[in-house]
Amino acid sequence: MIKVNLVPAEILARAKQRQMLLQAAVIGGVMAFVLVGVSFGHWYGKHALEITLAADEAELKRLDRVVKQVEELEKAAAAVRARLGVIEGLLLGRSYYPIFMSEFARSVPAGVRVNSMGTSAATADAIKLAISAVANSSDDIAAWVKTLEKNPKFSVIELGPVTAAGSTYNFAMTATYTSN
Repeated sequence: MIKVNLVPAEILARAKQRQMLLQAAVIGGVMAFVLVGVSFGHWYGKHALEITLAADEAELKRLDRVVKQVEELEKAAAAVRARLGVIEGLLLGRSYYPIFMSEFARSVPAGVRVNSMGTSAATADAIKLAISAVANSSDDIAAWVKTLEKNPKFSVIELGPVTAAGSTYNFAMTATYTSN
């Protein structure tokens, strides 16, 4: 069978043009709908991030106040610890000299008599001793130096000049006493 198209070509061209315009409008509408959807998605994400940012900033302000309170409490605690340290130091220092004198007295041999002793603070837990003494013999001086050297609490023991005065020996000595 033979088909004969009796419709003029310009009508067919217009119809085809209308069909292409309709297809372009549908494609354009779909593209616009997709673009509006994507834009809405971005807007909603931005809006959600702004809400989250506002909540986080409010939380940050609240936590800043808490941090400031904690810092103030830490300063107060440090001040209390410092006061407590001073009090403990005073309490420890109160018994420091009696303990020192007890150990010092035990170290002095029978043949030695201490004429004078001066103390000065060497460090926080050590004192420097300057001793002037009289011994019956040089062996008594040597015995005392050895006794002090064996005791771990006495260090930096230095024997000064020894002078003989008749049957006695005058001498000076320095040492450091540490309580630990």
